[in-house]
Amino acid sequence: MRETKTACHWWWGWNPEKIENWLEEMELDGWNLVSVGFAYIVFKFEKGESRKIRYCVDYQINVGNNYFELFKEDGWELADDKIIPWYIWRKSYENERPSIYTDTKSLIERNNRLIKTVGILVPLEIVVLYRVFESGSDEIKSALMLFIILIFVFLGYVTAQLYRCNKKLEENEISL
Repeated sequence: MRETKTACHWWWGWNPEKIENWLEEMELDGWNLVSVGFAYIVFKFEKGESRKIRYCVDYQINVGNNYFELFKEDGWELADDKIIPWYIWRKSYENERPSIYTDTKSLIERNNRLIKTVGILVPLEIVVLYRVFESGSDEIKSALMLFIILIFVFLGYVTAQLYRCNKKLEENEISL
C-alpha cells in the first residue's frame, strides 16, 4: 500500500508562484501530486520518487479543445481536471525551468481575467444578498450587513492586488 498525505496550502490568484513553487518542492521531496480538492487549497500526494517537475497555474474562463492541445503538444500534463476555471499544469524538466507564460502580456491578461470575474461577482452578490436581506429578521439583517461589508472589502483587496501585480509586471517589462 502506497503512503499518502493530504496537505492544505493557502494561496492567492494574484500570486500563483507560491503554490507552483510549493508543489515543485513537494515533488523534489518525493511527494507526487495525485489530486486537488476543496477550494484549490487541499492537495493529495502519494510517496514516490523525487521528480523535477515544473507546475504552472492558469486561470481561463472560456477554453476550447485547442487550449488543451497546445499544452499537450508542448509536453504539459493537466495535473487535475476538476478545478475549472483554474488549471494546474505540470511538466518534467532537466535543465531550463519551463513556463506556460512566455511573456508579460500573457500574465497581465490572466490577471485581467481574474479582475473581470471579481467584477461579475460584486453585482451578483448584491442581488442575492439583497433578496435575503429583504426577508430576514433584524438579527439576520445585521449579520448580513457585516458579511456584505467584509465581502466587499475582500473583493476590493483582491482587485487592488491584481492591479498592483499588473503594474509591477508592466514596470519590469519596461525596464527590460
